[in-house]
Amino acid sequence: MQQLKEYKEFFVDKYSNTYAETLEAYGLANLIDEILSRSNVSNRKVEIFDKGLYYLIKPSQSITDEMLSKLSYFQIIKFLKKEADTKVPDDIGNNYYDYPYQKKEFDEIKDKRNKISTDKKLKPEEKKEKLLALQKQYESEFGKKLDEAFDVYKNMVKNPYTGYVKAHSILHNKQKYFYSLIAEILGFYSAIPNVVPKIKREFKIDEKLTAQQLYSPNQGKGLNQYKADNANMTNLDSYWVQELMKISGALQMMICQFVKVGSSYDLKIFVPEYKQILWSKARELMLEFKRHLKSVSPIKLDILNVLNFSVNFIQRSEEFTGRLKNTINGFHSVYQKDLGQNKAVANIAFLEIPDFIEIKDRKSANEWIEILNSQKSIISSIKEQGDAIQGLLAYRNFLSGGDLQSFFKFCNWYSVYLMQALSKEQYYIKPFKIETLNLFYMNMDNETLNLSEIIANEGFKAVAQAIRKSTVSLQYTPKDARKFEIRYGLAQELQNKSKSKADLATFIGEFIATYNAETAKVAEKNSGTSFRANVKDEELAQFYTLLDKHPSRLIGALLASYGFALKAKEVKEEGTEDLNEENE
Repeated sequence: MQQLKEYKEFFVDKYSNTYAETLEAYGLANLIDEILSRSNVSNRKVEIFDKGLYYLIKPSQSITDEMLSKLSYFQIIKFLKKEADTKVPDDIGNNYYDYPYQKKEFDEIKDKRNKISTDKKLKPEEKKEKLLALQKQYESEFGKKLDEAFDVYKNMVKNPYTGYVKAHSILHNKQKYFYSLIAEILGFYSAIPNVVPKIKREFKIDEKLTAQQLYSPNQGKGLNQYKADNANMTNLDSYWVQELMKISGALQMMICQFVKVGSSYDLKIFVPEYKQILWSKARELMLEFKRHLKSVSPIKLDILNVLNFSVNFIQRSEEFTGRLKNTINGFHSVYQKDLGQNKAVANIAFLEIPDFIEIKDRKSANEWIEILNSQKSIISSIKEQGDAIQGLLAYRNFLSGGDLQSFFKFCNWYSVYLMQALSKEQYYIKPFKIETLNLFYMNMDNETLNLSEIIANEGFKAVAQAIRKSTVSLQYTPKDARKFEIRYGLAQELQNKSKSKADLATFIGEFIATYNAETAKVAEKNSGTSFRANVKDEELAQFYTLLDKHPSRLIGALLASYGFALKAKEVKEEGTEDLNEENE
């Protein structure tokens, strides 16, 4: 086989519109980085670019035939030990994935977490303290004692295991031809489009590996014909080079999380996609991201992964400025439904990274970290059932599409949800913090919306405070210290009356009149001590002027967010209801 003298750049052709080629690009980047490392290239860099129709991988230094000829054999993918009695190849030492051992380690942590959570002798604070200590232990051991790829290869020991072992053996069983096989891999990706070469080798390998839906979600066993001319239920074959790179990329950059649905566990798979990233940076971000992973319900999982990944990126990219969307496209997402013996792909989607997150300097970076962490805390406390699903869908639409109207829809829903939860003393359901809302809306402001003008208006602030003092503030006040009746239906009324300016104006006027009368009555009973401020006539007039200038739905939604928020010092810092991590 004629060899190229230098390999300067590499291409991964996109052909399926799934994460299959993204994994392929990551596997190739990992291989290139390993070759440079073993060739003692100093200050090595491998950069990945998304070029739309293909991925471009550029090393800081060309790979030469001389480099390849000096390489000793190494495992592109580590051997995976499935069972305690699985025979491990003699020549790899301890350099393999030990599934039985890792499962035991992860199960022990899970059992400890369950015991703490179900221990009725522990007070809530003691339980929280012990769970936090266990979480810190887990995080400190992750990537060391606990394998960061475990979430992925625990799915590989099932149906894809035979294909995995076969992929590993192609190079392992032909170590004397390692140079030729590595050259074949690099040669395949040295031109675009990638074309499977016709090669006459002096040795034989099994060139075709069965495509697995874990790495290629659109190519699993089933009705998968590209041309629907028959119902062929056989597996599709894949060129060994591509399948090997996909497996390698999955072990480095795939995220597998189980979600409990009834008595079974479905699987959600995520793969981040970048517009441009150094491979070393991508790996660093993935390790830190996985260290803090928790499995929750499906829609919440989408939201929390996007929020967590955004925070992680900002925290670990001190020099970064610009929009996050310019660097990270988002997450490929696949939902696999549990069918008993196997799982089937039920949904293939893509989650966009928020387009509205823009870092101008370190101050704005810290603001966005505070905003995203605050909203993450609120989302974490919501139980994904009943009408909460609609609220979470609205928030996910906002996050992925940057549609502020979806956020307002979420705020309207959440104000009702919060009031219902607090009436049951479910203080793990958290209100927005006023300070963080201010930061959020200031960062979301534009000339069309003029959010800054609205939230800074003294009339708006006075009306929002009156709503707050009639609802959420009272629910955080001990019953024996309350001087006023809680207006339980106010959130729903506000949402209904915001559909027109006339209705909202009438509703607010009547509410403020009642509010001021109640305030005066309590002051009269308590020797002039009112316990809360009246809304002044001039403040109400300012509010009406604001309402004349802006849509009623916008004003109503902002009142729903601010009217049911609290200052940071007023919020009870309670844990979420479900302190346990859901996992299979």
